[in-house]
Amino acid sequence: MAEEIRISRDFIEKELPSAPPLYVSVYLMTLACGGSSAVIAEKLGALESDVLRAWAYWKDRGFLQKTAAEPAAKPKTGSIAELATKKPLPASSRPDYAPAELAEYMKHQEVRRLFESASKKLGKFLSQQDMSLLFSFHDWLGLPIDVIDLLISYCVSNGHHGMRYIEKVALGWAEEGIDTAEKAAEYIELRKTGFRVVLRAFGQGNRMPVAAEESYIKKWLKEYGLPLELVQTACERTVLQTGKPSFPYADSILRQWRDAGVKTSADIAALDEAFAAKKAGNAQKSSEQKLAGEAPRKKPAPRQNKFINYTQSEWDFAEIERLEREQRRKR
Repeated sequence: MAEEIRISRDFIEKELPSAPPLYVSVYLMTLACGGSSAVIAEKLGALESDVLRAWAYWKDRGFLQKTAAEPAAKPKTGSIAELATKKPLPASSRPDYAPAELAEYMKHQEVRRLFESASKKLGKFLSQQDMSLLFSFHDWLGLPIDVIDLLISYCVSNGHHGMRYIEKVALGWAEEGIDTAEKAAEYIELRKTGFRVVLRAFGQGNRMPVAAEESYIKKWLKEYGLPLELVQTACERTVLQTGKPSFPYADSILRQWRDAGVKTSADIAALDEAFAAKKAGNAQKSSEQKLAGEAPRKKPAPRQNKFINYTQSEWDFAEIERLEREQRRKR
């Protein structure tokens, strides 16, 4: 039997007629299955910011508890290593902008250019809701206009034209503190090139890394400060030596290279040569010490065997014949 949820008569009579339909759907879905704002948005095919606004609406009207109305903590998405400190979002609900407000903002050349650029990249005329959402990235999330433009380009280049996906990326960038064009370009380059090169070296080039793998890659490129080609070499060596992709094993190689001051392929070759020479020297030294500690070996005595260790007799066949003749005569 399906689980039931209870809705008060007061809600049906007083709230249902006047509440926005989407807000009612969000409220019912929250009661039915709960979850984060992203989960609710996915189930309803809505924008995550609309879910947050609906939660704030029902919270103010006393139909959702504070703990239920507040958005769940967002997972870290594709961050740059040095941006370890997260910036909290300025408010749980995205503001909406009336046409008159947007018309005022569009008097600024930057805003007008953003909308024109977004329209071309998305291949459609922007609706009132689209423009309101895009402007909120600047006004609500604090992203500069040029960063928003890069964000749209990044989403479109990955085959994502939907506003819900673009909003999700914008929320992630705001939390990561990607608030300059330089940081945005670095983020895009890391995900497009760095991640794929590493996974390809592991023989897994058809997917993006999971969170733990992403953390390793960013540590190698940012914290260790190693060039991408050296990281690729370490990953290839890992597969050759272990027969499988192993991020911890590759990390041990790269940590040793970092400690040794390796920066180029020539440095790796020199390190390998020095290691091989040391290994050969240790083997030679061990051999010499072993020989010096042993006494000269004596030749082993012949093995004793009853079939071969006997005294060979010399037989007189003429005497044998004479004795045989005498024996016959006596008969």
